[in-house]
Amino acid sequence: MRQLQLDIEPQLDARISDFSGPGWGHVIDAIRQLHAGLMNRFYVYGGAGTGKSHLLSAICDSYLEIGKSAIQVSLLELLDAPTEAITSLERYDLVALDDIEAISGVPHWQKAVFHLINYNNEEGGQLVFSSRVAPIELKLELPDLQSRLTQAVSVKVPNGSLYADRHALVTSVLNRRGIHIDQQITDYLLLHGPHQASVLLQSLEQLIQLLKGEKTKLSTATIRQIYALIDEYH
Repeated sequence: MRQLQLDIEPQLDARISDFSGPGWGHVIDAIRQLHAGLMNRFYVYGGAGTGKSHLLSAICDSYLEIGKSAIQVSLLELLDAPTEAITSLERYDLVALDDIEAISGVPHWQKAVFHLINYNNEEGGQLVFSSRVAPIELKLELPDLQSRLTQAVSVKVPNGSLYADRHALVTSVLNRRGIHIDQQITDYLLLHGPHQASVLLQSLEQLIQLLKGEKTKLSTATIRQIYALIDEYH
């Protein structure tokens, strides 16, 4: 059967250092074990917008940095493709499958993922999964796949309620990109903006674009507009 190629690569600008907040400690510890080869299946879960895709992208980037091959794929976006497309993932050292709950009710894709896990095991590869729900809460029609996923090391990502987590995330992204934003604006964003990691990053990106090239002192009216933008996200 002809192998279909997937032209899918990590799209997010993400680094493991973005998750240096105290609430992410247990997640980072698990990623260290992944890097050390102490686990071959890793499952992260948490509510919508909590930064799971960002984290998977960061894990892939960390593998690319050490010369290994890695790819991130959203199963939600892949559902309409033929299941044969998944064979193109077999050549990667690490495959990060986002939105694993999307295959609930889609038995043919469950079988495809199950076969990928088996192949991955035989070849010594590693798999990372993300979902909004814990492995045991997945409603899958294929018991063997459900069993494999519940055997994975699983961790719940924080919901962003800790100020220190939000501060670490925003500070890391700004420092990495060499961007300076007025302290009173970042303070307002961290205190009054969205808590979930991905929504926080979206609002930060909006601010960066809004303030692009801004060298002069911001007027009171401009600052009020910025605060209103942040309030819209919360």
